[in-house]
Amino acid sequence: MVKNRKILIVDDDRLTLELMSRTLSRAGYEVIFAEDGAAALEMAANENPDLVLTDGLLPKMHGFLVCESIKKFDNPPKVVIITGVYTKPTYKWEVKKEHGADDVLTKPVTPARLLEIVENQLADLPPDQIENEGVNAMDFAVLTLPATKVGGFSVG
Repeated sequence: MVKNRKILIVDDDRLTLELMSRTLSRAGYEVIFAEDGAAALEMAANENPDLVLTDGLLPKMHGFLVCESIKKFDNPPKVVIITGVYTKPTYKWEVKKEHGADDVLTKPVTPARLLEIVENQLADLPPDQIENEGVNAMDFAVLTLPATKVGGFSVG
């Protein structure tokens, strides 16, 4: 597990925000969130997150433009675009090349897959910031809601 890492989650679906936030908080991450692209860009500039997880299709400013804008910062965080619409195999490469995304995550997203992506993106941290407490991604695979797909997030 990584200590003191801040993650900005951006999605216009409140339940998705809650599920992702709960999963990451339980894993020891500090979580902040925004519900539209304009708010996300402002938060990224003011809060200096280590990682931004953004839905691709957002109100006020699309996640792709949010990614491009954030990547122009002096010291930009990693950005992962989450999408349920653009799922072709070549899309991941195109989004990375054209919009500067560090990765693309396809919905539905399980908590275990979310943690895997976050850990991979933050893996380049200095050794003194990595904490091994025996936490396994599967520890967070079961949330308190019944098994269902809600807002592109698989639960249960």
